[in-house]
Amino acid sequence: MRYFLLILCSIVLLTACGSDEIPEPAETKPNYFPDAIGSRWVYRNSEDLQWIWLVNGEKTINEKNYFVFDDTPAISDAGFDFLKPTNFRSTQDQVFFAIGDKIERYIQTELLTLVQDEFAGLEVKIDVDPISYPELFFFQIPLTLNSQWDALNVNVSRNFILQDLILLNIPFEVHLKVKGEVIGKEVLGTPAETFENTFKIKYTTEITHITFDNEEVTKRNQTIWFVPHVGIVKIENEHGVTELIEYSLVSKIEEKSVK
Repeated sequence: MRYFLLILCSIVLLTACGSDEIPEPAETKPNYFPDAIGSRWVYRNSEDLQWIWLVNGEKTINEKNYFVFDDTPAISDAGFDFLKPTNFRSTQDQVFFAIGDKIERYIQTELLTLVQDEFAGLEVKIDVDPISYPELFFFQIPLTLNSQWDALNVNVSRNFILQDLILLNIPFEVHLKVKGEVIGKEVLGTPAETFENTFKIKYTTEITHITFDNEEVTKRNQTIWFVPHVGIVKIENEHGVTELIEYSLVSKIEEKSVK
């Protein structure tokens, strides 16, 4: 009997020791806001045009590490939109978009177009003083229903330059404000699939121009549907609706020991 018990204990010990040495890979979900290089989303808009977002690398901006969205075809020349990021970063509880380049493009294109009539017959440029590195606070992690926040509040002071003469400078200001609010949580069907846990977020953008002591305010609304661990699955604004039609996410692989 004693001999049998010794054999049984030896088998148990050998089995236990062996299991500690065999790692088992375990796949985890992507981050709340997916940011793994190689993750890819394909969208289609109301005009049946498709474009792709791909996380293709990292870069440092103002000593902060960002992931880079590569868009195909390029959307850099599309309508001004803070919520189509090219550089983004996530902390443990917040998501930010770097939007200095978007503000610069807005000032150099859309704003310049708006004031052409005021300077009819004159060559007009805008000075090239660099804009700082403002970030749009996309949302708090995790999202909660009815939460509200100030996503952006930036003032830019620059000059119109007439006839390429430094002495003919006309100062102006642009004040950009964006507010976010989670207005719903719902089941959402898209061409990609039906998502059970979808947050509906409304962003209100207010842009104020001040030139010659005249103040002009424009407002825009945009709604985004976001699914945790998947990303943006639908966008609706004055240009129509854009929906996710397919996606592939890179998950992080961790190793764990069976004990």
